[in-house]
Amino acid sequence: MIKDPESAPDPYDALAEAGVTPWTSHADLRDVPFELLARHLMTPAAQTAWDELRTVRGRLLVDLLRYDVDLAAELPGAVEEIDRELAEPGGGSGEPLSDEAAARLVADLVRFDV
Repeated sequence: MIKDPESAPDPYDALAEAGVTPWTSHADLRDVPFELLARHLMTPAAQTAWDELRTVRGRLLVDLLRYDVDLAAELPGAVEEIDRELAEPGGGSGEPLSDEAAARLVADLVRFDV
């Protein structure tokens, strides 16, 4: 991946000295501030990086932006897959969700860091 010199620093790069990588478990990530403090590495940049990664929601966003996706190439296949699943028996049948049920589902989906 080519880094844009004018973009914000990658949180994983800022925390590399503490051994943080995209493969670090979320449980292990919770102990990173203690490691940084013990090694006198808790700089403002490290604090900002840890703040970005410490919640599941923030980490998912950082990880999502690490992938290069060609939407023009991926979209037709995704549409075909959705159409195929909806065409299967039971795939698209049934009553539409009420506004309240849809709102509850959306609320459940966006509450990652409980």
